[in-house]
Amino acid sequence: MSLELVLHAITAWVYPALLVLFFFGLTIFFHELGHFLVAKRQGMKIERFSVGFGPKIWGYRKHGVDYRISWFPFGGYVALPQMSPMEAIEGGTESSADELPPAPPKSKILVALAGPAMNIVFALVLAVIVWGVGAPINRPVVGWVEPDSAEARAGIQLNDRITAVNDKKINTWDQFQIAVALSREPMVKVTVDRGGQPFSFLLETTVNEKLGIKMLDLNPREHPFARDVIAHSPAELAGIQAGDQFVSIEGLPIYSSEQVIKLIRSRRDQPTDLKMLRDGQTISVTVVPVLDPKDGVVRMGVQLGDKLELQRPGPTPVDQFKDVFVSMGQLVGAIYHSKETGVGVHNIQGPVGILPAWWYEIAVGGIRRGLVIAVLLNINLAIINLLPIPILDGGHIAFAVAEIVRRRPLNARLVHVTSLTFAALLISFMVYISVNNFEQWFLPDHTKVRTSVHSNESPPAETPAPQP
Repeated sequence: MSLELVLHAITAWVYPALLVLFFFGLTIFFHELGHFLVAKRQGMKIERFSVGFGPKIWGYRKHGVDYRISWFPFGGYVALPQMSPMEAIEGGTESSADELPPAPPKSKILVALAGPAMNIVFALVLAVIVWGVGAPINRPVVGWVEPDSAEARAGIQLNDRITAVNDKKINTWDQFQIAVALSREPMVKVTVDRGGQPFSFLLETTVNEKLGIKMLDLNPREHPFARDVIAHSPAELAGIQAGDQFVSIEGLPIYSSEQVIKLIRSRRDQPTDLKMLRDGQTISVTVVPVLDPKDGVVRMGVQLGDKLELQRPGPTPVDQFKDVFVSMGQLVGAIYHSKETGVGVHNIQGPVGILPAWWYEIAVGGIRRGLVIAVLLNINLAIINLLPIPILDGGHIAFAVAEIVRRRPLNARLVHVTSLTFAALLISFMVYISVNNFEQWFLPDHTKVRTSVHSNESPPAETPAPQP
């Protein structure tokens, strides 16, 4: 393998993965750091500070505290025996709550609030950075319409700029996909701008069988490029290199990855003229797509990526926070009306779904796109942890408030049983969504999603690394 290929593999695959692990680790670390610092200030007993759950990968002990990184990256914890017992997830503690002076309810509330508060602060810092350096976005401009599709027959045309769905303003392609996916009706009203004139269309959605999410057969005006070239493939033999941008195929201007895939798959064993943009220069190559015997699909051996437009300055921190809150509200509403929307808990993304989606966003949009997702994840983590569910921070707060109202500690047995019950439910739920996410991302013949539907970055798009 040449040095050039090694460097490309590092920048295209390893670098995004390392960034994901770095930001995800920071997200968990800052959350737990909040608990740790406030617990220490309140004089509470601290036995363990862990990023991740389960057996220890690495760690050290200092001043009586076991600092560690653990195997399962579903979160983290600070072991505090004076808080509600959490042995089911955190493991046993050296000291029992009965052996320690009880922590005041106020201290428990402050410690529980500190974790989500740190995530909000971290999200704000990242949002300010995004505001300054800019954010890659995909404008809501139609780049490809299947000629015989219902959308084409309804009148949607190439280069139409989508401005609203069901009379709600749309600024990016991701927002368009969310609005369609979470619509409560099978028909959606799509408003476009065409040459300065508004046009509205009533379009019927189709439901993705694997994901159960509404979609329209429209594709954005992206700028597809060769993210990777398969060794010994027709593309490599033709001279296509990683980073080359598709300008035209057989004279037809290219606007989307889907367009590239469809055109190449119609050119089996035919010499096909491609114009590519490389280092600011237009080059011409001829490729002969062949049938892949593994899956019976015509390919040329290229993994596609999309060049996104850089919005600079990026959205303000206020706008970024607003978008996250709005998208979370939309998801809750869609799940509540699941009979109409088709959206359910199976559409929620856990770590198994979030991490590869995050990797793909960085591979396509660079570190700026990774920062946008990090803002989203930290706000989501803060809000979810404040839900009044035992074993979450909100559950600790609820127990402490009940203790204040009763003016005496809660029954230790009741708290223990309640915590164990909800720990089992949480673990079961995490396993459930992890299996769903694994099927969506890693099993063959499953439609993948670019980002998760609980975010402003959401719903179904093309396969993350299509290979025409």
